[in-house]
Amino acid sequence: MVILGLHDNHGASAALLVDGKVVAAVEEERFTRLKMDSGFPKMAIDYLRGQYKEEFRNLDYVAIGCVYQSLKDFATKRYPLFGIKDFLIEEEKFWIPVLEGKNPNYMDVMKEYVNSSLCHYPLDTIKNPSNHNEIRKIRQTFIAEYLNIPIEKVGFVDHHACHAHHAYFSSPLRKDVLIFTIDGWGDFTNATVHSVEKNGELKCLYRTENCHIGHVYRFITMLLGMKPAEHEYKVMGLAAYAKEHYIREPLKVFEQTYYVDGLEFKIGTPIKNHYQYFKKRLEGFRFDAIAGAVQRYTENMLVQWVKNWVEHTGFSNVVFSGGLALNIKASKRISELPQIKDMFVCMASGDESLSIGAAQKKWVDLAGAAELQPITAPYLGPGFDEKDIKEALTHPFVRDHYKIIEKISLVDIAKLLVRGEIVAFMMSNMEFGPRALGHRSILADPRDEKIVRVINEAIKNRDFWMPFTPSILEERAEDYLINPKKLKAPYMTMAFDATQKAKDELKAAIHPYDMTLRPQVVMKKYSPRYHALIREFECLTGVGGLLNTSFNIHGKPIVRKPIDAIREVISHELVDLKYVVLDDVLLEKNMARKQKTIIKQEQLAEL
Repeated sequence: MVILGLHDNHGASAALLVDGKVVAAVEEERFTRLKMDSGFPKMAIDYLRGQYKEEFRNLDYVAIGCVYQSLKDFATKRYPLFGIKDFLIEEEKFWIPVLEGKNPNYMDVMKEYVNSSLCHYPLDTIKNPSNHNEIRKIRQTFIAEYLNIPIEKVGFVDHHACHAHHAYFSSPLRKDVLIFTIDGWGDFTNATVHSVEKNGELKCLYRTENCHIGHVYRFITMLLGMKPAEHEYKVMGLAAYAKEHYIREPLKVFEQTYYVDGLEFKIGTPIKNHYQYFKKRLEGFRFDAIAGAVQRYTENMLVQWVKNWVEHTGFSNVVFSGGLALNIKASKRISELPQIKDMFVCMASGDESLSIGAAQKKWVDLAGAAELQPITAPYLGPGFDEKDIKEALTHPFVRDHYKIIEKISLVDIAKLLVRGEIVAFMMSNMEFGPRALGHRSILADPRDEKIVRVINEAIKNRDFWMPFTPSILEERAEDYLINPKKLKAPYMTMAFDATQKAKDELKAAIHPYDMTLRPQVVMKKYSPRYHALIREFECLTGVGGLLNTSFNIHGKPIVRKPIDAIREVISHELVDLKYVVLDDVLLEKNMARKQKTIIKQEQLAEL
């Protein structure tokens, strides 16, 4: 059986499930080069259709994650395209009038942002913009026609059911599991709890629209001058620097809004407009205090809620998905609860994984849960070949600025890293989800704290307070992670306190203030070449890990093909990147600038 899963809002994506296994999952942003791109994932579908021709000729079903989608998201692509000023204009022109009891038409007041061709759907045929059923019918019809299949084979899956199925069926946990999903909003819900029946199917125990933690965090991100629905991780990184005595008063503001009562979320203070509410009440507090307070509030709420459910059900294993699962500090505190035996956070808990969850949910509906296989490796995206490498090598910028070294060995790459060089590294199929996991990464020696500033200023242009993360060998995990429960951490979705050895050897890849780290524990069987590279570095230094950050510039998606790396990163006027590895080809910046040299492996003695 073949099921295609789709998600068509921000984080648009497509996933292919064949005979119980997710064989591929791709994000639209990786093709369009627009971060968190939204709308019908045309290019992602076209890629899958080209790679899996026979499977597409025999599609059994197309499952669309999220039943209800807003016309304004399709017509404006507000999340990928809006900057902070645009969200503030939206606040002034639309949301404040709504707060005042008026009934503005979004498409009229935001008309300068409307472009109905942005998302591929024929939005100009919609008669009633507020009619969810009409919008859903247009989506369904368009997708059926695009794929040339009967409309009966195209259907919708509830937003949080998608999150829950991805959380569970993409994890290794199977016994006594509670599944928690929490996000900003999806299909009139923002939190659910599921358990697992004896036949392997999921049972919803709780569903609510009163868990507004995601909304709160989103608007605090905006209030602090950062992009909502994208830069929440910056607020989380900043929060660690807040002094305890600064947090106390703003924390009271948050605690008056929503609270946990037993197994449920309750409303303490009804809020019509979160941005205006917090803007008024937090004025005058330090920026770091606000960040620290919203993070503490988030952690406290989630820890209490999960603890209550674990005690109520007696289940000791937890999986977590939805946008709030990206808050690794909250997940860390949850995992430390004595009532919890094991916890897992999947590789992509945000809305980009709704395509995977939709396909998994439909598989369970049609065939049961028995043959649905867990996802064991994240490398589900597009790869590249010799033709792609040649395209990059013949780019004028490469010809003018880099010499080309063929057949580079992992030993030679490791020597560059030991020498203190920063190396961009591309190989094989790319990662699905928001984290670079060694196939589209920028790598460096984790022992040198000074490298953080170099990467930030020369390449990434990141905020100075944001920590980098390590990729560590599975065999060395106990040396670096304080992890008494032996939790699995293959995707950079879990945080741990650092051992003293980690503080000594991975100091550039841990949070410099609270001494936590968000590791990728690299397993040889899932990425043998990346594992081997770290092993070569270990042989030279004794250190079983590397600093790993995503191969992109700030605000752009992770690079997909070598040509993306050339056009967007190494040729960028603010980027100074000396070494780039494309599979087994090394680009080394050539100070002579105009010289193009092909160097064979036997000429590498100087390395």
